[in-house]
Amino acid sequence: MSTSITTHATHLRPVDVRKDLPEIADLIELCFASTMDADGREYIRQIRRMAMENRGIGLAIPAARRFVVPIQGYVWTESDHIVGNLTLIPYFKGSKVVYMIANVAVHPDYRRRGIARQLTQQGINHAREHGASATWLQVRDDNPGATQLYLSLGFIERARRTNWTFDSSGQPIPPLTPRVTIRRRTMNDWHFQFRWLQEIYPPEISWNLPFQINRLQPGFWREFMRWMNGERMNQWSAWLDDRFLGAAAWEPGNVVTDVIWLATNPLEEDLAAQALLTHARRILPPHRTVTINFPAGFAVKGLEAAGFKAHNTLIWMETSFSNPARNG
Repeated sequence: MSTSITTHATHLRPVDVRKDLPEIADLIELCFASTMDADGREYIRQIRRMAMENRGIGLAIPAARRFVVPIQGYVWTESDHIVGNLTLIPYFKGSKVVYMIANVAVHPDYRRRGIARQLTQQGINHAREHGASATWLQVRDDNPGATQLYLSLGFIERARRTNWTFDSSGQPIPPLTPRVTIRRRTMNDWHFQFRWLQEIYPPEISWNLPFQINRLQPGFWREFMRWMNGERMNQWSAWLDDRFLGAAAWEPGNVVTDVIWLATNPLEEDLAAQALLTHARRILPPHRTVTINFPAGFAVKGLEAAGFKAHNTLIWMETSFSNPARNG
């Protein structure tokens, strides 16, 4: 089934990957340059490279990199120039298909004309018509105008997550946390680590993160498979006397930044985060950017004490369809 466009037909149209990518890259960079992280800048470079190479979309970028060049989406044009963009990314959330709306961008000269609303509504229509069970998006918590727009279109807030970053270049390492012992994560730590990981990265949000809890499970077979696949991972735990404070797992990034998955005792999350991440700064490769995705407002003092900075806080929003259409 093709997605119909019933309003503003002369302005709103599907993305044409043969010719639109350069203008889409320019627009996204213009709108988000001040808030873009290293992965975002790499995403823009990938779009430009794809446009220059004129190659099939989705073939040049491995899926593990989690970059999605606009395969599906819509643009808004004025005088044959793209002034608005919306990207649609299909995912599997369990056994159901959902769409992520991303890169909603409108040129500053064309804002407050309802373009973002029209693009977003068309994205919702597209997802529904293509059998999705829901549509998701993420919006910065310091953008109340966009948040109100999405609420008015039926989106509901599901979570708030803060992206923390650390750039090792030139920053002094804080002293180790007194009385806390850091050691290699063991099989005996897994029970609590698993439980806290489930609480911090629940299925409701982990589907859109490069997070697979079973990959962190200890055991000879897991270690052997990681070695066979050439995968690197480092995990360590923190103890205060005989109390288990938490564990951290580091994975090198496929693109620009590395990732740490934190599992902290909810009763001592600041102490756990500070100890685990101070140790991370001592053992991880230098000159790499490290990111942590964590529930907003949690372990803030501990993360800051270890030298991490909040890059942004995103509101995860969803609108679900009780009777999604089915392609046939």
